Amino acid sequence: MGRRVLVVEDDYDQAQDMARAIEKHGGDVVGPYPDIEAAFLALGKAAIDAAVLDIRLNAEDVFPLADVLREKGIPFFFVTGFDRDVLPKRLRKEQIIRKPIAPFEVLIEVALRISRKASRH
Repeated sequence: MGRRVLVVEDDYDQAQDMARAIEKHGGDVVGPYPDIEAAFLALGKAAIDAAVLDIRLNAEDVFPLADVLREKGIPFFFVTGFDRDVLPKRLRKEQIIRKPIAPFEVLIEVALRISRKASRH
């Protein structure tokens, strides 16, 4: 894979499973981060090729981070147990993968996002 993937997930076990799957297939994981503040700091310091975002991080929504990723042209998708209607209207067209998520699903979605971005350039 050879890409840097930001993982923002507050469930430790799921975050570790996603990170291991990405690393096992040659990706570099930025994170995983359990909160939006740490993810914003990382975004300012590291080049990111794609991101995996849990919608709700404890009591905090990830939507401000998703907005910045969109502005920067960084592809991302959401992983959540919530329905699409919890998303603000501006983000409802983004991909949602329902939890529980298998590690191979993360890899497929990351690869799809990166390849779509590459095909647009």
